[in-house]
Amino acid sequence: MKLDSDIVEIEVPPELEGLSRTLRVADVIRRRDLDFVSKPGELVESEFETGSLSAAGRKAFALMLRKAGPEAGEDSKTFTITKKELRGSHKGNERIQPVMDELLRVIVRIRTTTKKGKPAIMSQSLLASCVEEISEDGMSVVEFEFSENFKRVIQRSDYYARVNLGVMLALQSRYSLTLYDLGCLIINRQNRFVKMDVEELRRRLGVPEGSFKNFAEFRRDVLAKSKSEIDQLADFTVEWEEVRGSGRGRPVEAVKLTFSPKDPVEQEETAKELDRPKVGRRARRDGSVEDITTVSVAKLPANKPFPKSSLHFCPDQRLLTIVADFGGGWDKDLIAGAFRDKMGDRLQTLTGTALYKSWEGFCKSYVGLRGRA
Repeated sequence: MKLDSDIVEIEVPPELEGLSRTLRVADVIRRRDLDFVSKPGELVESEFETGSLSAAGRKAFALMLRKAGPEAGEDSKTFTITKKELRGSHKGNERIQPVMDELLRVIVRIRTTTKKGKPAIMSQSLLASCVEEISEDGMSVVEFEFSENFKRVIQRSDYYARVNLGVMLALQSRYSLTLYDLGCLIINRQNRFVKMDVEELRRRLGVPEGSFKNFAEFRRDVLAKSKSEIDQLADFTVEWEEVRGSGRGRPVEAVKLTFSPKDPVEQEETAKELDRPKVGRRARRDGSVEDITTVSVAKLPANKPFPKSSLHFCPDQRLLTIVADFGGGWDKDLIAGAFRDKMGDRLQTLTGTALYKSWEGFCKSYVGLRGRA
């Protein structure tokens, strides 16, 4: 499977002169039969007012957007897509109706402009209507129409994310999908990074209110897992830098996300992974089987044992982050020494995810027994 983030050369036929840039790219994709979808940048940068789209919902809407192509912004236009096309790699049709209901129900907040050209925020659903044929045959169809407000957005959209369908369908987490879309939006810019405060990032990713309140949980279950998936399957990698505030505990106030394109060799290895069966992909990503994408491609932490020397010289940022979050302010070398004493010879063979979990658990128990420093 080809992975290519180069900017699409936009050839504009006379009949498309009035279309937005996003819709012109959609026309190029259709005419060349490329495995991509042109997503309006305004949609990629939107936030959810209520709820959030599931991974299945995000994938279905992208497939519908690709099906509509350059006509997506036309008034009173109803589109048709077969259930076979809509379900992607899933074998059954049972997900389709719940996903369509989700797309009709969810409300997104999109930055746009008024008719006077002034900046504005538009709250809207994504679909205006959906009619699904009852037949369970794969060639039965779903008829759909985009909401009026969404059509207004895409008619004016002059920046876009060119999303690789193969990568999109392979990603499993809704957070990975959202972060991947963001990477597709900015990877071809001169400055390939974006910085936002933690609350804005949570809203942008669609994290439900009340979930992952502790930043350590948000880092582990949202950022780290999304990074692992994207680094393994996309044609770019993602890194983040935490910006801490002042005061007690120096809480994380903002996050800077940086997207970096892979070189040709890395892209080839990534393409091979996309062509492999989905079964075993997580194991290959976590390094628990031998047949894995090379570390240089996935850019995951090397599976090295716990350092024998001072943590002040430790190159593994994740070990340092864990002790900073859960060490209660105790000296990290003091906790590390106690960890080595408890684990003994077992520590020589403990690596990767198992090591991080063990280290986090020990830091918590250490503080639980002794209190904060």
